[in-house]
Amino acid sequence: MNTRLPLFKIEAILHTYLRPFQCECRAEPDSSLSVRLYREPPDEELTVLGISYEQCRDAANLVRLAQELRIEMCATRSTLRADAEVGDCLK
Repeated sequence: MNTRLPLFKIEAILHTYLRPFQCECRAEPDSSLSVRLYREPPDEELTVLGISYEQCRDAANLVRLAQELRIEMCATRSTLRADAEVGDCLK
C-alpha cells in the first residue's frame, strides 16, 4: 500500500524548494494529489493533477518532485513569454 506524508509536510517541503512560489496540495478522490503553485504578483500559477502517493512518500521523492515542478513552471513561463512576444509582434 502506498502511503504519503501528511499534506502539511508535503506543502512545507515543496515550499522550501520552490520559493518564492506558494504551494497548495489537495488529496483527490482517486488517491492522488493535486499541487497548485502560485506567486502574486506577477500572477503566475501552475496546477498539476495526478501526482501519485509514491511521489510523496518521503522527503527525497518530494525534492525530486519539486525539481520537476520548477522545470515545468519555467517551461510554462517561457512559453507564455514567447506567446506574448508573438502577440506583440502582431499588433
